[in-house]
Amino acid sequence: MKHKLVRIALVVLEALVALSAIAGGLSLVTGTNTFPIAWLQGTPFSDYTIPALVLAIVVGGSALLAAATVFIQREWAVLVSVAAGLFLAGYEVVHFALIDHLDWFYASYFVLGLAIFALATYLWMAEYRSSHLQTRHGSPA
Repeated sequence: MKHKLVRIALVVLEALVALSAIAGGLSLVTGTNTFPIAWLQGTPFSDYTIPALVLAIVVGGSALLAAATVFIQREWAVLVSVAAGLFLAGYEVVHFALIDHLDWFYASYFVLGLAIFALATYLWMAEYRSSHLQTRHGSPA
């Protein structure tokens, strides 16, 4: 029952991240949402196209894949979730390092990435331990 609640939490968090990252990335690419170009001064980017595509494809796509695989209970889903959490947290770290702009919104997504990573790691360790212990206690004869 405990693992089921962790899986539900992962699906909900990853779906939220996927929806907001894909929508945010697309809104930046299309110009629906804009940020000051001055924030990009001193970065390798002249506009928000590349960061927006990374946000939509890498962060949003990995979160969507993770949510889908956890939902349909694939055995490798927790590994995809670990990666999705790291991608999100890493994106926010790079965002802060390059742009040097941090507010509650970006900090909360960093924490959300760490939460996804932690939940997926917990689930992987719990499932690995239980499957590993079941196979080791069998009689070799």
